[in-house]
Amino acid sequence: MELDVEVAVSKRKMALQTLERAALGQGFRELFSNTNALAKDRDFPFEELIAIYYGLLSDLLELTSGAKATLLRNPHLAKELEALSRVVNASWVMRAIAGIDEVAAGARRNLNRQLGLDALAASLSPSGAPALQK
Repeated sequence: MELDVEVAVSKRKMALQTLERAALGQGFRELFSNTNALAKDRDFPFEELIAIYYGLLSDLLELTSGAKATLLRNPHLAKELEALSRVVNASWVMRAIAGIDEVAAGARRNLNRQLGLDALAASLSPSGAPALQK
């Protein structure tokens, strides 16, 4: 097995940016640019991208649940994750996880990956969902 750490960190940051932009309902041009880059990168398996989203969302779920001692899967993004956890709530995170479940299932059925990520981001934006504030 081989892992390019720089590429993996870059993908995690880009995936987190898509979640941040979706949660804030801002920067959709950049968000769609990110989903395009993430979904169409043939050198990075889509299954690994899905795993990245699950890891980020798992961290967010811990942070939004009020757990006192959290062991983040992405400690290098702790500051960004904590900032996002103050904008969203556990319900938003659970909707995001369900959305990633749908994207993963759709990808196995030959769903357009970028379109799946774009639709998920749009559904998580304030205009596409109930209020996000805690």
